[in-house]
Amino acid sequence: MSLSNVQRYRSLAILTAAAGAIYPLLYLRQNFEGPLLETLGISLATLNQASSWLGAVFLLSYAPSGWLADRVDPKILIVSSLAGTGVIGYVFGQLPEPDLIKWLFSAWGLTTGLTFWSALIKEVNELAGQHHQGRFFGILEGGRGLVEALLATAAVAIFAYLSTSDAPNSVEAMRSVIGFYTAFVFAMATLTWLLVPPNHKANAPDSHQVAAGQLFADLRTIASNAKVWWVIVCILTGYQFLWATYSFSGYLQNHWGMSASIAASITLAKLWTRPIGAVLSGFLGDRFRVAVVLHWSFIVAAIAMLGFALAPVGSDASALAIIAAVGLCTYSVRGLYWAILDDCAIPRHLNGLAIGFISLFAFTPEIYLPRLNTYLLTLWPDGGGYTVYFIWVAAGGVLGAYAAKRL
Repeated sequence: MSLSNVQRYRSLAILTAAAGAIYPLLYLRQNFEGPLLETLGISLATLNQASSWLGAVFLLSYAPSGWLADRVDPKILIVSSLAGTGVIGYVFGQLPEPDLIKWLFSAWGLTTGLTFWSALIKEVNELAGQHHQGRFFGILEGGRGLVEALLATAAVAIFAYLSTSDAPNSVEAMRSVIGFYTAFVFAMATLTWLLVPPNHKANAPDSHQVAAGQLFADLRTIASNAKVWWVIVCILTGYQFLWATYSFSGYLQNHWGMSASIAASITLAKLWTRPIGAVLSGFLGDRFRVAVVLHWSFIVAAIAMLGFALAPVGSDASALAIIAAVGLCTYSVRGLYWAILDDCAIPRHLNGLAIGFISLFAFTPEIYLPRLNTYLLTLWPDGGGYTVYFIWVAAGGVLGAYAAKRL
C-alpha cells in the first residue's frame, strides 16, 4: 500500500473510530444490562441466548470473511458493514418482540463479522508495514477504546438525565441511548466512504488465489503453521477477559447492591483504561518484542481478575479501583494479540484467510461464555456463580501467558 505517513495515520484514525462505533450496539449490556433487560422485556437468559446466536454467526462468518478480505476492497466491506449495523440498530431501537431479538443479534453477526472484522485487521496490518505492527494494533485497540469510552460517557449521561428527570422513564432513556449509538454508526459510514482511500491493489486476486481447489491448499498451509495455533490460544484466552468484563455491571448491581446508574458509571471508568493499556503495550511491544510484553500482560491480567473474583463486597471506590486495574491489564492483552500475527511468516496474499481462520477458533468464547455464565448463575445465584466465572477466565490467562512464551 503506497501511502504517505500522513495518509496511513489518517486512515488508521478513521478505521479506529469506525471500529469503536460498530460494536457498542451489540454489547450494550456492558454498561446497561439491567435497563436493557427491562426495556426489551426479556430475561438475562434470553439475552445470553441472543449473545450465543451472535457468537455462532461470528463462528460461521470468520473464515468466509477472510476469503472476502483477500478479494474485495476493505473500504467497500467496512462501509457496508457500518451501514448495515446502523439499519439493524434502528430496528432494535423500536423495541421488537422478544422472539426477534436473537435474529437481530444474528444479523449483527453478519454485518460485524462477515464483512467487517477480517477486512479491518487486514487493512491495519497493511498500513502498519513490517516494523510498526505493535504500534498500529495498539493504537487501533486503544483508539477504538477511547471512542467507545467517549460514546459510553455520553450515553451514560443521556440515560442518567432522562431516567432521573422530573418524569423519569427508563425505557425512553434506553431507546435514546440506542438511537445515539445508531446515529454515530451512520456518521462513521459516511466518513469512511469519503476519507479512506481504496486499496484495490492489495486485494486484486491473482492466478494463485482463484485456481480451482486452491482454497483448501491455502487452508492447509495456514493450519500446518504451528505458530498460528499459539496465536489462536493467545487470542481466545485474551478474548475471555473481555467477555468477563461485560458481566461487571450485572455483578455490581446484583452482588454489590449498586444502582444501575452507579454500576454504569464504574464500568464506564474501565473503558477509559483501554486507550492507556492498549497504546502503551503496543509501543512497548515494538520496543522489547510483542510476544514478551504479551506474556507478562497475561500474567498481570490473570492476577487482577483473580483479585476481582475473590474481593469482598466493599465501597464504590474499592470497586472502581479493582475494575480499573482489571481493565488496564485486559486491554494491554488486547492491544497486542493481533500484532503477533506478523511473527507467523504467513504469505502476504493469505493474510485475510489466515485472519478468518484464526478468528474461527479464537472467538469461540462468544458462543460458550454466555452459556457458561447462565449455567453458573443458575447453580450459584448468590454471587458464587460470578466468582467461579471470573476464576475460570483468570485460569485461561495463565494458559495465554504460556502460549505467548512459546511464541
